[in-house]
This record gives sequence, structure tokens and C-alpha cells, in this order.
Amino acid sequence: MTEQELQEKLDSLYKDIHARLLDIESLCHLQKGKQLETLMTLGKLVTDLEAAPFGHLMQQDTVATRQICTRLSAVYVRMLTDFSFQIEGSTLFLMIAQKRFMNYCLEMSGYDGDLCIQDLLRKQFKDKNTAKLANNQAAIRMLLLATINTIDTQDLINLTLEESDTAAILTLGLLLDRMPVSLQGEAARKLLLVDYNPWDQFKAQEIYKHVVANVWMLCSYATTEYKHVIKQRLNQWFKRLHLSKGLKVKPTGQVKHTGNSAGKPVMAVAAESFHSSHAMFRWYSPIIRSLKQHYYVVLLALEGDVDQGAKALFDEFLAIPEDEMGLQPVLNACTPDVVYFPSVGMRAWAISLANIRWAPLQLMSLGHPATSFSTEMDAVFLNSKIYGGTGHFTENQLVLNSDVGNSIQAHQQMKLPEKAQLPDDFVRIAVPCNVMKINVQFLAALKEIQKQAAKPVQFLFMPNDFSLGHLSTSQRLKQHFPNCIVAQRTTYEHYLAMMNQCHFALSTFPFGNSTSAIDCLVLGMPFIALIGIEPHSRSDYNVLCTFGLEDYCVADSVENYIQGAVNWINNPDVLQAMRELIASKNFLDEHLNEESQYALELCDALKWAVTNQETLRSVRGQVFTGEGRWETKSLS
Repeated sequence: MTEQELQEKLDSLYKDIHARLLDIESLCHLQKGKQLETLMTLGKLVTDLEAAPFGHLMQQDTVATRQICTRLSAVYVRMLTDFSFQIEGSTLFLMIAQKRFMNYCLEMSGYDGDLCIQDLLRKQFKDKNTAKLANNQAAIRMLLLATINTIDTQDLINLTLEESDTAAILTLGLLLDRMPVSLQGEAARKLLLVDYNPWDQFKAQEIYKHVVANVWMLCSYATTEYKHVIKQRLNQWFKRLHLSKGLKVKPTGQVKHTGNSAGKPVMAVAAESFHSSHAMFRWYSPIIRSLKQHYYVVLLALEGDVDQGAKALFDEFLAIPEDEMGLQPVLNACTPDVVYFPSVGMRAWAISLANIRWAPLQLMSLGHPATSFSTEMDAVFLNSKIYGGTGHFTENQLVLNSDVGNSIQAHQQMKLPEKAQLPDDFVRIAVPCNVMKINVQFLAALKEIQKQAAKPVQFLFMPNDFSLGHLSTSQRLKQHFPNCIVAQRTTYEHYLAMMNQCHFALSTFPFGNSTSAIDCLVLGMPFIALIGIEPHSRSDYNVLCTFGLEDYCVADSVENYIQGAVNWINNPDVLQAMRELIASKNFLDEHLNEESQYALELCDALKWAVTNQETLRSVRGQVFTGEGRWETKSLS
């Protein structure tokens, strides 16, 4: 489809956006004193542009889309350079809530980023060194505009000299950037995550919850050591919010569930995303089936994050209120013996709940593979392949022996593509990963692979991004690899078909893949991963070990990672042998097996944890294995 045909197909959406933009431009440029109304109206438009159907339009690299970005950018620039409009308090946060989209707009517009506007502000208002940041509108505006990649060093230093609500909100905005692509950006992110602490006095107001939760999760993707320390500080913010809302917990067992006729102990499962087509469902549904044999299992989730297929897996469903922080109805409706979090980090309500002592025993798994730093989380389930040593969890670690790689339920929409005819004159390499996992060190490794390759290399990035975020990610990656393909978010079937057109895949580091590793094995496609010591650096290794592929596909250094890829590119016979080896493992025969040794052992470990819950609550960061504690059942 040509660009003109695409624009014609989306013409009605363009006309709708054009009409709404005219109203915003009128407010901004023609009606004095309407800045706040402009900002709020703009926020409603941004929300729509980030979702379907408008999001499908905004991810198309067309002249019309860039015109929209330029017009939106002009509105933002007008507001940021209008000093009769005071940006403070709730107004500042309204802009922070739009910051990521605003930066995408500037990046994709005729402005070509935020630097020219920062220079304009810097020239017009030279005095940036007022005693208090809240009194310096020029500095606030520059920090609002800046990304983690573009922030001026002196501006960053000035920000970190102050601990105030204004400084905290601006810091949240900077930490929202999902893909720093410069060494400067990595250094700035380290400073803000580890060395700077404006959070102790940051007001616990509900309006901030989603941005705080987003930063809580995004820290895991940073490359610096001690990146999770910020969670400890943000957890305290959530606890202050609980106090302000007056949340109260009832005694365990006070609420009786009419469906629990067998009188089983009650387990609440806090599922951040559990739609039956979602990767979390594929990983954790075998575990839930095993737990139901021993517990009355209650699913907690936002209504939009589950479907009937997911609800049917549980004994009961409790909907999290739409405001997410209004957890009192949930706390009143269930008084569980155990709370289990398959993941913590993807939803504000789950992070909040993970910081409430709701049950005598509270446990988590690594659906988001990182420590929660919560004082209310007693232990984490992981297996011996994910375990990389002490010091990575504040929770106690229940280390299971069972492999997890063959216990994942098959995707409901799985339709395998036919065997592809791959080109011989160049090598196409798949990079299936979320945008947040891409970093400077990983991109440098890809460049070195491309440099040492004996034939042309084309990377197929699959960042699972949407709307203007996809367009921004695509532009950033094409600055490094002009011939790369950056795929749009699509159906699982089409995703497999695109992957199938590649010779092999590369996993990101230090934050690796897990579900994408499974997808490669489904296709019989070899891939290279880099093992580290943190759990998110060992998930590929965990999957590969199940099938005896760790010696072929896992590198232990960046140098070996690069050389492994170059060897496959420059020696087609070696690569073909690897493809045949992967295919010989008959992954789907195991993948479709509904019985899970890992799920059975987790139930045994849980039984031990219930018996020893006082120990688990009294100690922190200890490692417990099955030896001498729980026995693993056999499937035979």
C-alpha cells in the first residue's frame, strides 16, 4: 500500500483529529487566559491518540502524521514559552502526564526534537539559579522539555540539588523515557535512580499513582547496579497513600466464601494482566490449576485485564476498582490465608497491594523478574536456573529444582507458518523484545556484529510499541541501523510469520526474554542470549536448559555473544546445523503438555512456606531450597 493509499484509508481519522486540533489551536493562540483549558483538552486528545483507532494512524510514517505532530508540538511550545501561564502544582503534573507523548511529537515533527526550544528558553531567561526550583519557571520548562537523553548537565545538577514536590514530579517525567540511546542518557538515569532521593517528602496524592507506578517498573530495565533502590523509596510513598485513604485490613478468615463448600484455605491471586491470550496466562495457568487442588483461589484484576477464559480458571473473581487505589472494597470482600502475586510492577494497584499486609503469608513469582523491595512480601518463587546468587532480592527465595521451559501453555492463536525460503545474499536477524529492553550496550553489540559480518545484515526489531511511540522507536533505531525493519504491534499469527522470515534471533541484555525465547523454539529458530546474575538476565538460559541448548545458544560475555552471532552469519553450514538441532528438540511436543512438574513443586514449596510462615516473615533475603524441606512430586 502506497503512502497516498494509506492516507486515503485513514482519511476520516485525520479529519476528526484536524477538527479537534483546530479547537485546541484556537484556545491556545486566540483566546487569552485559556491555557489550563487548552492543556486539559489536549490531554483528552492525547489519550485518544494513544489508543485505537487513532493510534493506528499515529504509528504510520506519513506526511499527514508528521503534520499532526508539528501542529501538536507548536501548541506545546506556545504553552511552554508563555510565561504568563504559571506551570506549578497540578498544572505541572498535567504536563508530566503528557510528557512522553509531547517528546514523541517534538521528535517526529518539524522541530526535530526539543533542543531548539531548550536553547530558546536558555537565551531568553539566563538566570536559572534562583534559590528554589518552584520559583524558576524557565528551569521548570527546560526540565519539562528535556528527555533523559537530551538533558543539559547543569540542568540535571540543579535539579538534584533540591528535594521538593516540583523536583520529584520533574524527575518522574525524566524517568519515563523507555529507551535511553546515549551514554549521557544512561548516566543521567543512574543518577536519578540511585543517587538522588526527592521521594521521602513527596506528597502522597492519588493523581500521581500511574506515573509513580510506571517509574517503579521501568527502573528494572536500567543497566546500572542498585537500580531497584528507588522501589524502596516509592514503596514508602504508596504506604503514605494508604494512610491518607484510611485503608483497613480485616482479620484473616473473617470473610466466608459461599463457593468454598470444601472449606479450603483461601488464596488471593493478584494478576496484573491475565487475559487468556496474554503471555502471563500462558506461563501461570498451569500453576493456578495445581493450586486449585489445595486452595479456594480468588482472582483479583482490573476488568479490562481479564476475559471469561481467565475468570473460568479461578473459583471466584473480584474486580479491582477502576480508580485502582480504592482497594478497601477488595480488602473487605476477601480475607485470604495467602496472597500470591504472579508479577509485581505492571499495574499501580498491584504495587500498592504488594505494600499492604493483607494475609499472613504473601508470595510472588517473576512475571516481572525483579525484587519488589516491599517489606510486606515474604518470599519469591524461582528455580535453580534463574537463581544467580544472593543479594538480588529483599524477599526470601524459594528455589525450586524443576525446569520451567516446558510448562508453558500454548498460545490459543498458534498457527505455525510454513517453512520459509530464506535469502542467501544477506542475513535477517530477529530482535523480538519490548522497547524497554533496548539500551546503548546492546545496540553497540549489534553494530559490532554488523561490522564483522561477511555479508549484509538486516535487523528485524519487534518492540511491541504502539501509536506515536512506535514511530519514535522506529526513528531512533533507524538512526543506528538505516536498513532495519521495525515491526508494528500485530497479531500473534502475523508475529510468528515475520519471525519465520529470519535466519536466527538475538535476545537483549542485560534484560533478556522469556516468552520470546519460547516463540523462537516454537519456530525451530536458533537464538543467542547473554547470561548474567540477575533473574532478568537468566530467563533465556532457564528456557534453553530445559532442552539441553544452553551450551549452543548462551554466551557468558558480550564478546562471546558477538562472536557467536558472527560465527553463525559467516558459516552458513554451522547456522543450518543449529536450525536442525533446534528442530530436533520437537519443542511443541513438550509445549503442548498440560502437566507441569514446576507447578507441582511450587505447590510443595508453598505447603512448606505455610508451615514456616513465621520464619519467612521474620527473616529477609534468605535462600531456601527443597532439600530437607519439601519433596518434589513426580508426574509419573
